[in-house]
Amino acid sequence: MFQVKQYFQRWAAKRSPRANQVVLQHRTIYVFPSKQGAAFLMVVLLIWVLGTNYQNNLILGLSFFLTSLILVSVIHAFKNLLGLTFLPDASQHATLGDTAPFDIQISSSYHSDHHGLLLSVDGDPIRADLTAGKITQVRLSLHARHRGWFKLPRITLKSYFPFGLIRAWAYIDLEHRALIFPKPIACEQPPLGAGQGDEGVYVSTQRGDEFQGFQNYQPGYPLSQIAWKQYARGAGLHLKDYRALQSEHFWLDWQALNVRDTELALSHLSYWVNYFADNNIEFGLRLPNVTIARGVGDVHRLNALTALALFGCVEEGE
Repeated sequence: MFQVKQYFQRWAAKRSPRANQVVLQHRTIYVFPSKQGAAFLMVVLLIWVLGTNYQNNLILGLSFFLTSLILVSVIHAFKNLLGLTFLPDASQHATLGDTAPFDIQISSSYHSDHHGLLLSVDGDPIRADLTAGKITQVRLSLHARHRGWFKLPRITLKSYFPFGLIRAWAYIDLEHRALIFPKPIACEQPPLGAGQGDEGVYVSTQRGDEFQGFQNYQPGYPLSQIAWKQYARGAGLHLKDYRALQSEHFWLDWQALNVRDTELALSHLSYWVNYFADNNIEFGLRLPNVTIARGVGDVHRLNALTALALFGCVEEGE
């Protein structure tokens, strides 16, 4: 039985290969009686045998009516999946050992509702109901077991609509992925390489308490930063420019690590990247064949963590 199941899944994978968009058509939807449906068929067969044996038209009519109910269930179960369109949403990121989120948008090619959709990969299924003309977004959360790009495995879509007698299912292979960062592990001192502690003081791009002059007004800045005295003199709207002064250039350097374990070294660097970013400290990152220039902010943090996540990965997804 296990070999038959594996053969069927390989055969189904050839019929619906991995793609950026998956639309369920006739050839990619499968139907079969559920456990309740199989029991229901046995009862219908028993009723038909009794009606035939006793030549009772009322019992025979009941068996025919129940048989038609099964046939109608097959049509509605199949139609409940037909035309469903699956699109991956923006790629997310997570830390090694946590759950990686995969957002998926579901819409319909037809103007009809779709009920009781069950999507699952490994764990418990997520239920979704689709209203005609609207897009439904679902999120699948999977355990991040390795660093780098994590591809979304094949999704199994099931539905027992309308009566639970027929199981309709399909396989969804989406080109979707999440980026898994190394798990931060603290170490006593940051692995600082050449370039830190340069003589002199430089102005950080992070706003601070040191007045640097005036700059042209830009919408969205708080009113407290407007130079009201200059405005009263007729000089127009200007902003008071404050910057933070930073006396050291921090460079996180792979060469400064005395760790032979690559994953542990990346975890140490990940910890200090988050530490500097949380404290608005300007820093740079040096890895073999990769250099991230000094900077601050969430975008700079993301660039540094991305370089750590993809360190040593030959191809995306490995």
